[in-house]
Amino acid sequence: MASGMVKPHKLAGAPEWIFRWRGSRQPLFPRLFAVALAGAALTFLITTVRIRVAAPEKSTPRKASVIYLRDDAQGRALTLRAQEGGPFPSRFELSQWAGLPELEAAALEASRYEPPPYVAVLRNLPPENLVKPLELAAKGERFFPKRVSPALEMTDPGKLKVAPVLYPLSGVTQESLPDDLPPFDSAVDSAMSSEAWRFLVRLNPDGSVAECVSLEKGGETGAAELEAWLRRIQFPSEPAKPFRWIAVGIGFTNQPADGTDAR
Repeated sequence: MASGMVKPHKLAGAPEWIFRWRGSRQPLFPRLFAVALAGAALTFLITTVRIRVAAPEKSTPRKASVIYLRDDAQGRALTLRAQEGGPFPSRFELSQWAGLPELEAAALEASRYEPPPYVAVLRNLPPENLVKPLELAAKGERFFPKRVSPALEMTDPGKLKVAPVLYPLSGVTQESLPDDLPPFDSAVDSAMSSEAWRFLVRLNPDGSVAECVSLEKGGETGAAELEAWLRRIQFPSEPAKPFRWIAVGIGFTNQPADGTDAR
């Protein structure tokens, strides 16, 4: 052998031709530390490192084709074919359909109402002539119909006086009001006759007035006189009702009088 080569360590007494295949025994701790360190590094890389893989986008070139068609039979046929076979077919327009006028005429003909023809029924005239002959005036003479003036009964204003009358409001009807009313002795002026008087009246079972209250204008001139006049009126009796309330109104009208101080 050459002198520059390193000879392996051999045991004493070993033959020259025997090679030592198994190395010397080394400590276990460095190996375990190396394995733990490599595992920790691999776990750190797996948990923290994220590799995002995106698919490549396919880019489509922006281009279009334009076909110019002339306004002839061949161009119109190609236009219709393109509209029917294209991705956006044209909408059906009913107004452009050739059979629309015929369809409208058929619908109008079916909906047209034809009433039956009118046939007049002849009837015989009555035997007597109910139309009276007209009286015509002679030629050159004027004819006027007779005018009958209606008979009016004129009443002397001096024999009339303003007197109060009753009309129902609530709890009483017009038929239940007494026909004979006592005379009103007080003077009636224009202010009293133009007002609308309303009274609440409590009646006894025999129909006499137990209480009378003015619903409005109780302090006006004439209210006390009207309350005194109401207390003298005798209403129809109802023995089944001990007390009943009614509401009446008082108006004024012209009534005939006997002399200057009628009763």
